[in-house]
Amino acid sequence: MKKLIIYIVAFSALFIVGCSNASAKKAPRKIAVQTWTFHKNTLVETLEMLKTTPVRALEIYPGMKIGGKYPDVRFTEWMNKEQRAYVKDLLAKDGFKVIGYGVTDSHTEKGIRKMCEFAKEFGIKAISTETKKEHLPLWDRVLNDYPDVKLVIHCHQKGSGNDYYNPEVVMDLIKDTKNVGVCADNGAWATSGVDNVKAFKTVKDKLIEIHFKDIKEFGKLNSPTVIYGTGSLPLKEILAELDAQGYDGYFIIEDGSAAGNDPLGNVKKSVEYLLNN
Repeated sequence: MKKLIIYIVAFSALFIVGCSNASAKKAPRKIAVQTWTFHKNTLVETLEMLKTTPVRALEIYPGMKIGGKYPDVRFTEWMNKEQRAYVKDLLAKDGFKVIGYGVTDSHTEKGIRKMCEFAKEFGIKAISTETKKEHLPLWDRVLNDYPDVKLVIHCHQKGSGNDYYNPEVVMDLIKDTKNVGVCADNGAWATSGVDNVKAFKTVKDKLIEIHFKDIKEFGKLNSPTVIYGTGSLPLKEILAELDAQGYDGYFIIEDGSAAGNDPLGNVKKSVEYLLNN
């Protein structure tokens, strides 16, 4: 009888451990595409290409031409009702959603509210910006009225007009805000000589989304982006750090400098890397 009890207890322990390991299994990475990757194409053309991939989430840059029925109209908060309806139908046809809008800015309450209403209408959760530091309190206050929308601070490399490439500067700037987070561009960090793993540790409490990149040469300004795993960055170490943090936001593929004539091919390879690492 004692042996039977021991067997049952042991089996129960193994079952619990097995269930615990199953529940701890990492969820698939959430992947989106920044449409600047396809800046030589219209939104209509971009959707047609991306529907051949698993990606159904987009961050659309302001000013992207819609194409189709509206070849010269651009995707912005200034689209009229009919143009907005047309874009919504385009997105819905193949199950696409817009998770981000930017990089953009406004420094008036009227302009910020117009942008936030636009984000609310399209279900956009994050507006990426490099707005001036003095405008952040206004953004933070207005966003109190839009609980489903956040402002996220983006950056370009050192020398691009601000010091947002420094994650410590950004975190100090937004530490007391309620509605402002970080859109990490690890490529801009790397070209500016910023250690990626250390930087992700720095921004972890405010990290909302990532423009995820690999670059050809660390510490070289304007170094081009390259297909994931073929550049100078320790991507597996970076991903391990983000997994340890429990990051569950989007990895946004943005390949504007190395996409060449085959942006879709580069996106497919980047998706494959994220799904397998």
